[in-house]
Amino acid sequence: MFNLEHRVRIFVFQVLDQRVEYLLLRQKPREEWPLGPVVGPVTAGEKIEEAIRREVQAETGLRRPIHLIELAAPQQEMFGDLGLVEWPFAWQAGTPSEPVTNLRPGPMVGEVHWLGFEAAFQSLEMAPDRDALVRLQLALQ
Repeated sequence: MFNLEHRVRIFVFQVLDQRVEYLLLRQKPREEWPLGPVVGPVTAGEKIEEAIRREVQAETGLRRPIHLIELAAPQQEMFGDLGLVEWPFAWQAGTPSEPVTNLRPGPMVGEVHWLGFEAAFQSLEMAPDRDALVRLQLALQ
């Protein structure tokens, strides 16, 4: 039997006066887990945008994006009888006049970091995440 799962990967960012900051998270309980974007499943019957909003709110406390940007076509991987489709998006959380100053990390989030592009790029271990971050950075220039 073939099983296909869908997952969203959301890069939360804010545009400030002189820079753009990207939010990277580290999940609990493992300190060795890499920093990365908000990630979560798309449940049966759920629209992609609903999953994005649910996951960002659960992991950061943020409720509404200023802009929601699709970063690329979904990426599909196969692992035997399991298929995984990942949907990369970006969520603008703050502006120069209204920066994000208070996050409410969910219970499974161990660390949150606002980083500039270079530091965020170096912190990401997965090539598709780095590619998505570069696409976002280029879109914002």
